[in-house]
Amino acid sequence: MSTQPLLLNLTQAAEFLGLKPTQLYQLTRQRSLVRQAIPLPHIRLGKRLAFRRESLERWVAKLETAVTQ
Repeated sequence: MSTQPLLLNLTQAAEFLGLKPTQLYQLTRQRSLVRQAIPLPHIRLGKRLAFRRESLERWVAKLETAVTQ
């Protein structure tokens, strides 16, 4: 049984990605071309944001693929 939580909060997800929480929050709100083409996977729980670690890993992989094409 895994001891890791199913969802990461904004601070945990930012740390996981090596970003500041404010930078990660902005990525959930921006309407840039990257945001539209490859949206940052997140869940809104009321006013809070949550992130699945696996979804963030897939998102980074998609970004890498988009850059190399």
